[in-house]
Amino acid sequence: MKKLFLLPALFLGITLFAQNYAKDWHLNYSPKDTVYGIDLINAMKEVPRPSNAKPVIIAVIDNGVDVIHPDITANLWTNTKEIPGNAVDDDHNGYIDDIYGWDFLGSLSKDINYDNLEMTRQLRDYKNRFGTKTSKEVAKSDKADYKKYKALEEKFNKEYEKANGAFKIYQNIHKYLTALSNELDSQNVTVAQLEAFSPNTPDAKLGYAYMMSFCQKTGMTPKEIFKQFKDAFDYYNAQVNYHYNLDYDPRKVIGDDYNNVADNKYGNNEVKGPEGEHGTHVAGIIGAVSDNNVGIQGINPLVQLMVLRVVPDGDERDKDVALAIRYAADNGAKVINMSFGKAYSHNKAAVDAAIKYAESKDVLIIHAAGNDNKNTDKESNFPTPRYLDGTSCSTWIEVGASDKDMNPADFSNYGKTTVNVFAPGVQIYSTVPDNKYEAFNGTSMAAPVVAGIAGLIRAYYPNLSAVQVKQAIESTVIKPESKVRMPGTKKKKTKYKKLCTTAGYVSASAALKAASLMK
Repeated sequence: MKKLFLLPALFLGITLFAQNYAKDWHLNYSPKDTVYGIDLINAMKEVPRPSNAKPVIIAVIDNGVDVIHPDITANLWTNTKEIPGNAVDDDHNGYIDDIYGWDFLGSLSKDINYDNLEMTRQLRDYKNRFGTKTSKEVAKSDKADYKKYKALEEKFNKEYEKANGAFKIYQNIHKYLTALSNELDSQNVTVAQLEAFSPNTPDAKLGYAYMMSFCQKTGMTPKEIFKQFKDAFDYYNAQVNYHYNLDYDPRKVIGDDYNNVADNKYGNNEVKGPEGEHGTHVAGIIGAVSDNNVGIQGINPLVQLMVLRVVPDGDERDKDVALAIRYAADNGAKVINMSFGKAYSHNKAAVDAAIKYAESKDVLIIHAAGNDNKNTDKESNFPTPRYLDGTSCSTWIEVGASDKDMNPADFSNYGKTTVNVFAPGVQIYSTVPDNKYEAFNGTSMAAPVVAGIAGLIRAYYPNLSAVQVKQAIESTVIKPESKVRMPGTKKKKTKYKKLCTTAGYVSASAALKAASLMK
């Protein structure tokens, strides 16, 4: 999972959120105010809840969820076949005390927080296979793989050097800002209070100079700037020391046979994991409790959130993803949200088999398109709905991110044939651990918006199939007539029909109305 955060050069974007983005903008739709959300408020008013509506299970396959968050706990799925805390596999499914779901990233005593990128793992495998052999020393049957190895090594080295260079920059700035913070009574100071402060040490003085410069350029508070640079430092620290570190391999903590998908008896029931920030945010978008006068409103009030942890700080592993999909399908999930992706796949066959299994169980899969502003028609973002045999999953929706002005988000991936819809994914305010709330950007936020709508339709109309729900969502998108900004560019304009299969972004009210007319 590649975390998305705003680098200091983009600080202006955060200032704009405070001025122009309401906390619930993604739920509303008001063209006169240039708010192009999903129109959920009108949907709930205009389409009354049917008498046969019932809660629907939505599986959140992510990096974990804080199950004691007051805005989430009442809407959690619970495995009623298990007796909590008795350390016995009561339902004989191979998972002991799996009350809210399962954590596939650990053993009974330890969790994995960081992992490599998939390209790092693949490069390590190639190095173990070829060692220091030259092209002339490689057998003819291995020539093709050796060529892939050298191409991957070249790409890896470029990416590592770029990350390492950025890390050194942020390492120094982090050092200076930390020195400044250590001399302040609190980070929660105003710019005026900071101007009157006199730092003592050389490092603190450098930190002070950086801070004053950023405050003047961005209009942000010192506390916000401290946090942004801490996030940037943590991001590049993880890249250098874990994501691109060929000597780091945490899988031995789990103790499984990684290449054997049938070896599935590992993990634990601590579904939050070491962090759980990303997954908690995703879960809140889908189903934060809406009638408790606390925090935010989730999209689907009739939801039971199943938690499956497979995403570390790094790239998820195909085996864990496959097992989580199967767990969700076996335990009644009708919608699966997957807000993660990567550029390489280790065992696509195993993931394909799991997706086919979920498809056969009438499960709708919602997947985030990715945050690299790239065309996924040309560069894949795994997992994908297209199977190795050339067929595709019929119950899959690939989601790009849009902003409140109906533009695709600058960071969003797109694809005329590979992305299906766009949905709000900029400055989405939702739950995070420790009873808190934050606004995040990403297709990771857009996917649960669609998952929430899909779950709402399946709750209201439980007899509709996953294919019908997909049709209701995709056939009712709002299609902007004007051109919009091309992701990753400053001035280039394009139309949504060149960015996704439906040529638009989702509408909860239109989709719910369409579903109400289906047989």
